[in-house]
Amino acid sequence: MTTPDRFGYYRVGDLKFYSKLEAIEMHARTGIHPHWDFNEAVFDSYDWTVEPKEDILELYRQRAQQLRERYDHIVLIYSGGADSETVLQSFVNNDIRLDEVASYVNYSATGDRNNTLNGEIFDNAIPRIKQLQETCPWMTHRIIDLRDLQLDYFASPVAQFDWIYGTNTFFNSNVIARESLGTKIKEWRDLIDQGKRLCLLWGLDKPRICHENGKFLVKFIDIVDNGPTVKSFTGELPYSDEIFFWTPDLPKIVIKQGHLIKNHLNNYTFTSPFISEQRSDLAYKEVEGRRHWLSNHGLHAIIYPNYRIGTLTAPKPASTVFSPRDVWFNKMESSNRALQVWKMGVDKLWETIPDYWKNDPAQVGSGLKACWSKNYYLD
Repeated sequence: MTTPDRFGYYRVGDLKFYSKLEAIEMHARTGIHPHWDFNEAVFDSYDWTVEPKEDILELYRQRAQQLRERYDHIVLIYSGGADSETVLQSFVNNDIRLDEVASYVNYSATGDRNNTLNGEIFDNAIPRIKQLQETCPWMTHRIIDLRDLQLDYFASPVAQFDWIYGTNTFFNSNVIARESLGTKIKEWRDLIDQGKRLCLLWGLDKPRICHENGKFLVKFIDIVDNGPTVKSFTGELPYSDEIFFWTPDLPKIVIKQGHLIKNHLNNYTFTSPFISEQRSDLAYKEVEGRRHWLSNHGLHAIIYPNYRIGTLTAPKPASTVFSPRDVWFNKMESSNRALQVWKMGVDKLWETIPDYWKNDPAQVGSGLKACWSKNYYLD
């Protein structure tokens, strides 16, 4: 059994919401600030100050085996980046069957193999899976072109303004168009109709490590909807989304990751690679009032020991509303119905939420402020 509410929810007093926008609207009416509860009942039952004895790769193996025993058909959403590559290795390197890998492109819309999205897939993901298929011939690599998903979703009468309630952080068109993804691929629908337990597996996410008052802590940020969307949070879909790392079904993973990062930051010197005062938003140690940040590559080297640093990966979008993946979509003729529906939704979002919840009230692209979980202290 999977843990209920494993993707988190928002509490406003005694009320519970899976949609962040609904929670914000209730905040505006009641004055009670939403609290994002991310598996607190489970995570509170662990002593985060104790580093798990298992090697991190062993914990990844356990997670892969846990999922294999739970589902009939597992599809890894794969970009070839550090997160999804580590998930892939956790299956393949331990002889745990992974049924399918799926990667997104927008090639039919752009005709560009080297853009922000496609370059990572054509240059990295596709060659990697072709190589693996020599020893894992059963593994399917499905290439999903986002163009039709985006056009079909936003041209649908059911989208209209309501689509903004189906996502909590990412209001760009490619993320919400993936809603109910497991029902949009014929082969996956067939598996569901046959009574098979279908899992879409997401490589979410890296821990956030802070150093406050001399103590290290882990906290989670509400960006889970970069994979599963609100319909999955509510449990109304006929298949299961799973996140690999931030799972309440194996909390030792993120606890171990936190200690590995803490140990590295406690032992670094000012000449250590991957550490600088350049902000990375992932992990830092404060020394004499100055924050020394661990870079993305540094964090990958610590918690993903088998990942090859330097592999081509697409940069993370600077905006949760205007994604580089969607340049083709946003540049369509203004009369296009799908584009109109998306723009109307974004306009309604910005009119609906109070300025307090906007990262920058003057910039729609700045998006909504994040919600953070409670702190889990490693010291």
